[in-house]
Amino acid sequence: MLARSTLEVRLEDARSRFPVGTPVIYHAVMGFSSKLETVVRSTPWALGHGDIVVKVEGVTGGVSVDHLTLQDGAQAVASRHPSTNIGE
Repeated sequence: MLARSTLEVRLEDARSRFPVGTPVIYHAVMGFSSKLETVVRSTPWALGHGDIVVKVEGVTGGVSVDHLTLQDGAQAVASRHPSTNIGE
């Protein structure tokens, strides 16, 4: 059996942390106070250089999962969402 690549492991982790419908807080610039409470609206995917991104409501294009934090209670909602296994 072949070992999974680091990218595959990171992508799997992002898919479990940020399934479609998960309430998150998007920090456009990390370390600054501006933030947007939003919801994940796509399954995570990897860009060519390795960053993992998702689409969120209210923002055009993909945003790095490194700029997202789960809203309070988000894990319970995410684990019940029917779209959790999209793309797998």
